[in-house]
Amino acid sequence: MKQTRYITTTIQAGNRLEIDLPNLPIGQTIEVILIIPDAPESNTHSIDRRSFLKLSIEQRRQILAQQAEAALPYYEENKAEWEEWINLDIAETYAP
Repeated sequence: MKQTRYITTTIQAGNRLEIDLPNLPIGQTIEVILIIPDAPESNTHSIDRRSFLKLSIEQRRQILAQQAEAALPYYEENKAEWEEWINLDIAETYAP
C-alpha cells in the first residue's frame, strides 16, 4: 500500500525545489506530483509595449523595479557566467 504525504514548499533561487523527508531511508524511490496553484494577480503581469508606454512614469518605474527584483536571484546565481561575458576581450578571443 502506498503512503501519501502532503507537503507544501517554496521554489528557491535557481528554480530549485527542496523536499525534506526525514523518515524515509536514503535511496528510497518516491513519486513526486506537483500541483501548481493559479498565480495571484500582480502588477508584474505581462504587458504589451504600447500599454506600457501609456502608463505614467511612476507606474513604469514600479513595474521595472518589480521585474528587476524578480530577476536578481538569476543574475546572482549565474554571476560568474555573465561576468565572463562582460569582461570578454573579443579581439583576443577571435584573433587568428
